[in-house]
Amino acid sequence: MSKSLRRSSLSQAISASLVALSCASTGASASVLEEVIVTSQKRIENIQDVGISVSAFTGDQMSALGMVNTIDIIQQVPGLQLQSFTPAFTAFNLRGISQNNFQDNLEAPVAVYINDAYIGSMNAINGQLFDMERVEVLRGPQGTLFGRNATGGLIHYVTNRASSDNLNGYVQGGLASFDRKSLEGAIGGGLADGIRGRLAARWEEADGYIENKVGGEDSQGADGYVVRGALQFDIGDTIVADLIASYSEDSDVPTGVYVVQDADVNALGLAIPTNAPSPDPHEDFSDGGYFDRETTSVTAKVSWEISDTVEFVSITNSLELDKFYTEDADGTPSAQTGAIFEFSTIADYSQWSQELRLAGDHDNLRWNTGLFYLDIQGNNQSIADGNVITPTYNTALTTTELNSTNWSVFGQIEYDFNDSWTGIVGYRWSQDDKDIDVLTTDDSRNPDGSDDGLAPVLQAKDISAVNTIDYGDYAARLQLNYTSAADDLYFVSYNRGIKGGNWSPSRDVAVEDFKHDEEVLHSYEIGSKLTLKDGVARLNSTVFYYDYKDYQQFSLLNATPQVVNRDATNVGGEVELFITPNESWDIVLGLSIIDSEVDGAPTALGIDNEDVKLPNAPEYSANALVRYNWNALGGEMTAQIDGAYTGEQYLEGTNNESSKEDAYFVGNANVAYTTEDGAWKYSAWVKNFTDEEYRVYHLDLAILDVFIGDGFGFTQEVYAPPRTVGLSVTYNFGD
Repeated sequence: MSKSLRRSSLSQAISASLVALSCASTGASASVLEEVIVTSQKRIENIQDVGISVSAFTGDQMSALGMVNTIDIIQQVPGLQLQSFTPAFTAFNLRGISQNNFQDNLEAPVAVYINDAYIGSMNAINGQLFDMERVEVLRGPQGTLFGRNATGGLIHYVTNRASSDNLNGYVQGGLASFDRKSLEGAIGGGLADGIRGRLAARWEEADGYIENKVGGEDSQGADGYVVRGALQFDIGDTIVADLIASYSEDSDVPTGVYVVQDADVNALGLAIPTNAPSPDPHEDFSDGGYFDRETTSVTAKVSWEISDTVEFVSITNSLELDKFYTEDADGTPSAQTGAIFEFSTIADYSQWSQELRLAGDHDNLRWNTGLFYLDIQGNNQSIADGNVITPTYNTALTTTELNSTNWSVFGQIEYDFNDSWTGIVGYRWSQDDKDIDVLTTDDSRNPDGSDDGLAPVLQAKDISAVNTIDYGDYAARLQLNYTSAADDLYFVSYNRGIKGGNWSPSRDVAVEDFKHDEEVLHSYEIGSKLTLKDGVARLNSTVFYYDYKDYQQFSLLNATPQVVNRDATNVGGEVELFITPNESWDIVLGLSIIDSEVDGAPTALGIDNEDVKLPNAPEYSANALVRYNWNALGGEMTAQIDGAYTGEQYLEGTNNESSKEDAYFVGNANVAYTTEDGAWKYSAWVKNFTDEEYRVYHLDLAILDVFIGDGFGFTQEVYAPPRTVGLSVTYNFGD
């Protein structure tokens, strides 16, 4: 089939083909090899025609895999890992690339988009997942089309829009372990001639899976809801406008507790495990913590078909977020030990973005060009309290005001030299203008917490020489595709990715360490996308080599979070295999290999631990899914088992011994029955049926033993949930 015919067929079949990777569909005839539609190059394409390492799921798939939170996608995406000590702050890691610093003013190198809009805050990306159309995970730099903070890759969540004139929707209720209860639903359809609407919502409440043993509240639970409304308007015959607004609220969600492990410190200043007994990973002996969060987002998208070959798109987004988070950092009850080491953060975040894009699709030429503007305003506070830090009760308050703007111009051209060979050239100029103000006060009190009669002390520091950033740079893409007579794709590419600099706002950071530089990534990739055995199987593979200049490395220098720049290299690849031997079976297999090296990571004593590996970058990781469906009881039964193996890895960039996480396997299972008319679906599931104990966060604070003494050194750890079982009932109505 020629490329022009293949593109024409895609345009005509877009609605039907959004059943991509339909191993989760209720229809017995669905298979993982049906057309997968993605927009990874900002136009509609079959995933097999895109020369990028991409994993994609439809909403049906995510439902069948039990994905009810945005972070759940890690279980079936090769090379994707997660670091999170609280739902209020989450860092994705793709091919070993992440931002592990937990300060609220930073942006991540794995960009997150929701409905075509960039999300700049790591406080806003962990949330409830429902009524989804699809999610796409793009590995490797995506700076040409998506901007300066996508060196590691990109994750794009797309919700169901108001695209149908016919009444449709669903209601789903669920119960699970730890008294978890959830209710969600959606309804959509035509409101008037040329106007369609959709309303969706989800509520979830749960006790925590970490049991408090000193009379407090169990931690890592849930208590929140999301409401999302969508409208779609036909403006004449050639213009379609989509408006999507959402509001979410989390209230008094118990979090902010750690497994605190005693640790010694070596000559480099790194934690080393002691012989002390390891605490139970799901028990807590502290005063606990919690977070509140409100998020409001409004996105407007206007698509105008200027002609049969040219389209104009405008995307406008406004995002507001307020967060309060507090934790008991020392992990002990103050009433029993007198230890008080609490840490809190407050974030008042807003952003506004505008993208204007013009695209053309001709016989042998496709092009895309546009302008982008982003304005971020952040007012953040961090509060550290503790009489374990100084002899008197000490409250250190750091207030940060961040103003950040970015504008960029971008373009990409694809030219078919013939039916087999295609060349791609992309370029983006990005301009960052940022400034930051930091104010720190130190309030010393008596050990019993009473006022010592002294006024708070302003900790002034002259940062005037380093409090602004004026950074302009370019991202670029060069690629050559070869399409065989059998429509198999082979590609080789070079990408230049960029990520802007930022600051480490803290009282104890030296002026010379206050600002870190931008990072530049040179990425080289070779890949293929093959269809095998007359369509029975699909095999996609990619090999990459990363050459990092000034990689932004997280450090806890002087027990204070900050970022330093180091060079790094990373080589590896991914393989994904999809097999559908008949209409009843679906099999998915994935493998990721990573071999990384960073020139050094400074320890708390300022000494580089040299030639370390990237954090959260296991040398080997793999995922698998097997699904079988059959006719029974007048409807359809499905049985599914899936899981992920994660090899040995370091959870911190310093590669301290205590952060080494052994290899582990997490398995899940699901059994479901769907009535013949597809109206009712009953599911029973189990997550982590192996009851694997593994950590999703680790922080080395052993150096406190050097600064404070009295054997106060320790590490903070957070473990993933244990085995969880649940039931759900879904009623679908309309088309």
